[in-house]
Amino acid sequence: MSAKQDKPVGRNTVSGRQLLDFIERIERIREQKKQLAEDEKLVFAELKASGFNAPTTRNVLRRRAAKPADVEEAEQMLDMYLHAIGMANDAPLFRAVGMMSVDLSARDQVIEAFKQLVPNEGEIIVKIGKQPVRLWRDENGVAQAEDVVERPKPASRKQSAMPERPKRDVPDVDAAGARELGAKAYRENQPITSNPFPWDDKRRQEFDAGWRAASGTDGMGPEEE
Repeated sequence: MSAKQDKPVGRNTVSGRQLLDFIERIERIREQKKQLAEDEKLVFAELKASGFNAPTTRNVLRRRAAKPADVEEAEQMLDMYLHAIGMANDAPLFRAVGMMSVDLSARDQVIEAFKQLVPNEGEIIVKIGKQPVRLWRDENGVAQAEDVVERPKPASRKQSAMPERPKRDVPDVDAAGARELGAKAYRENQPITSNPFPWDDKRRQEFDAGWRAASGTDGMGPEEE
């Protein structure tokens, strides 16, 4: 017999009871995992009902569970693949440099490095820090670089709005009350144009009628002697 042998598993033996204990523990763990999976489904259902996107949420969960270095490497690989098949406008290198904040000495070094990438015909514009830089080759084939000066956009002319006329408070009276207000306005030396009612309000005519009745004139000017 070999030096190492499996423990005998028999009915009502110590080894059998120990094995059964392991099995029952595994079964309980699996039951807990099943319950947790059901709970997760309920949470995702609630998430979708609240207007959130479930696939995007799963992607966020994977990123949170991964190491930062692995996430960065995966994003760089994705950028490279997208640019290779024409689904990204900027090359990953250009975009990475554009996001850098560099000092003047490092900026010059970056520009010198980009000069090696300038095509014989055409030009490239890369944003280093916050300043766009244009790179091209002169007639002798020597790479040149200059800052791109962005012209300010002309301010749009806005038409000056007409000042709004102050709104008068419209009295809450009936037709008879409007006529009485007109007579009162005359007695207080107010012109007929002080009528507080809008043009489309029938009480305006009653106000004018009350003013004219109290003044004995039409309210359009002084009486002729």
